[in-house]
Amino acid sequence: MKYAVSKGFTLIELVVVIIILGILSVVALPKFINLGQDAHDSASKAVFGAFSSGVKMYHSCWNASGASSQVDDLACYGDGTVDSSNTGFPLSTTNGGDGNLLNGDKCKEVWQGLLEGDDYVLAPHNDAAFGGDTDIVYHYGNGSSVSGGSYCYYNYISDDRTIGSENWQLQYFPGSGQTNVRRTILGS
Repeated sequence: MKYAVSKGFTLIELVVVIIILGILSVVALPKFINLGQDAHDSASKAVFGAFSSGVKMYHSCWNASGASSQVDDLACYGDGTVDSSNTGFPLSTTNGGDGNLLNGDKCKEVWQGLLEGDDYVLAPHNDAAFGGDTDIVYHYGNGSSVSGGSYCYYNYISDDRTIGSENWQLQYFPGSGQTNVRRTILGS
């Protein structure tokens, strides 16, 4: 008795392979679809990391200059226009002041003074900031006294400009130089 030699796949084998490929595509496809968000996450972490490094470099410059309190236009950092707080961390580019008061305009000045570029569009935190081409929303919190713990916050909204969406945020405390990066929901 001779047996016929099979030279192909049975219908069941083909169906099993198709089902396995379907399961793999369902598991793997979402990973590839989310690459846009991954790119935004990387961009926000990179720019916030550059800001944090700028704060450390500025403070090192302030220490090296021998200063012990507020300094206008610290010459050894960047273009020499960034002013310090009383503790030697970047506070503004507007000369004059006691090195202890913070407001939203100073938060923008610190960002621009440390990063020296127009790579990101900044806007103050208000409803209008969430439209158009705004990349970073900034403002300050916890009062206006640097020694009292006031801080600047910068939210990366380029990935989702919807009010109430979760975005990456950098908090910067000019009294201590501390920077914190976290995911948070920014309302209007």
